[in-house]
Amino acid sequence: MPLLSTLLSQDIPQNFYKLQLHIYSGLFCIGLLGFLYLSSPIVSRRTYLSENALSPGLVSNDLSISNERIRQIMAQLRAGFKDKNIANVIQSMLLENGIEAYKQNIGINSTDKQEENIYGIVRAPRLASTESIILVAPLYVRIQTNTQQVKANLFGIAHTLATGFTLHRKPYMAKDIILLFPTAQENGTRAWLDAYFNSKPDSIPLDAHAGSIQAGLALEFPHEKFYSIDLRHNGINGQLPNLDLINTVIQLCDKNSIAASLYNIYVDLSANDLGYDYVIKSTRTLLLNVLTLATGISDGVHGQFLHYRIEMITLFGSLEKHHEYQNSPITIRAFDDVIEGFIRSLNNLLERFHQSFFFYLHINRRNFVSIATYMVPLGLIVLPALIRSLVLYMSFFASSTSTSTNTNVTHGRTMKFHVNYSPIFFEILECLALSYVLMWIPLKLSFLGIWLITMFLSPIFLCPLRSNERQFDYFQFILLLTGSAILGCLSLLNYSMAFLVACFLMPCYLIAGCTKFEYWFVKIICRFLFITFLNPLVFLALYHYLTRLLIAGTLVLPDFVQFTNDLETYFASYRLFNAWTVDVICLTIIPLWLVLYRSTFWIRN
Repeated sequence: MPLLSTLLSQDIPQNFYKLQLHIYSGLFCIGLLGFLYLSSPIVSRRTYLSENALSPGLVSNDLSISNERIRQIMAQLRAGFKDKNIANVIQSMLLENGIEAYKQNIGINSTDKQEENIYGIVRAPRLASTESIILVAPLYVRIQTNTQQVKANLFGIAHTLATGFTLHRKPYMAKDIILLFPTAQENGTRAWLDAYFNSKPDSIPLDAHAGSIQAGLALEFPHEKFYSIDLRHNGINGQLPNLDLINTVIQLCDKNSIAASLYNIYVDLSANDLGYDYVIKSTRTLLLNVLTLATGISDGVHGQFLHYRIEMITLFGSLEKHHEYQNSPITIRAFDDVIEGFIRSLNNLLERFHQSFFFYLHINRRNFVSIATYMVPLGLIVLPALIRSLVLYMSFFASSTSTSTNTNVTHGRTMKFHVNYSPIFFEILECLALSYVLMWIPLKLSFLGIWLITMFLSPIFLCPLRSNERQFDYFQFILLLTGSAILGCLSLLNYSMAFLVACFLMPCYLIAGCTKFEYWFVKIICRFLFITFLNPLVFLALYHYLTRLLIAGTLVLPDFVQFTNDLETYFASYRLFNAWTVDVICLTIIPLWLVLYRSTFWIRN
């Protein structure tokens, strides 16, 4: 408190006012460059296993699953998909091999056909059913070239069944193994989890339960032949599985000479010289990690399990060849060794995953950045808003040497002017009401039309803010503190989303502050920038294009049709994932942007 009192009693140096624009811009640019520098080997850390009990790949593989056995299972599954009775086929195969098998009705689909989840439980022979491991193989998965199309998951289901059949006879298993085959991907998985944990009053209890689910693996293989495995770990609302779980799978893949990629990007770490190719691919992985996590949507069925704090990732069979000499697909034996090593590593655990990181960003499969490192660039980006709010706050109070007759005494400090809170309160309330209505508008309407109405008609229907220069500074002070508080809270929940929002809001604060000048052409330019470059829809379109550019790895042309289709798909599915991304944006970020945009219309009293 003495330090704050001493600070408030001093006048701000005039040189700072001349350089503050350069300081704010410099901090913002340093934050952006610092974020990109996270992909450097100097900053990133090497992955390691914190849980010694995992010890992946140390045991001798004894799961003898022959190619003929896999082909027999796939032939039966193929006939079941063709006759549209795949649920009965899987259940009968489980029962024939002495495994408990059950069905769960989850409702009627668009073709008026009853949809059913199938699940089996391989009981542990050594201990009671206190803990369990889960293997998930959705009946249908999205193909790699077109995510809008689905295909039967023959390879994933066959290997899940074969693994369960073989482990059923192994005496060393100390945990139950749940074999789950959801019928409608995320819909079926969520229905099964709600029933398993009885989290909804209207959910019907399952016929049987296993032990507490510790961790698991989801297998999505739309193609029977694949050349690499893509690890998918993005959860709902920015959740991530424990890093030890991912490191276990990567170490097993490297042991069996299987190329494991993240976001379909494979970084060759065998070369001693980490040159241009390493930097470009690591930066692409880092950016895709942030851009995809910011949506709050999972990239596989594992996201539903992370919502219940069950550590899980998805293995996706990719067609990408990451080695020049690779001509043949991954063998069944090598893939089975990965699955066996993963299950036996989890079988050794005596407690849940807790020792490694839950907050991290991947650079490549063997390097990551922890929360203590990647928070620094975000802090530098948000720091200009905090400095500007402190400068404004200090300017509100008179120094100890100055005297004025038009002052107000507030808690022992002398304020230079009187604040009329009513216009500020009604301005913020009106923008909140508009954004709340925008959130509940039916999703079938065009969001582009809604934004145009909001931007062009809000200055007509809503009265502009009338205030003097001092009160306008106080208005900006409230907005700066509000935005900083929102970004601070959001960074602890979903760092990726907070980073993108900060990159969007900081230029908005800069442009809105320029409207303080009494030049009509300055205000016109600021309004034009808000409508064009600082428009949330334009920012969303740039975000979508950048994501496509990073995924493709080559130059692609903007596709407005794909952008609108992806936007409609996202808004239609985010409720299914129980994501709060749209709620946060519509109730916090959009009102703040709308208030900043409307501040360009303020009128001096």
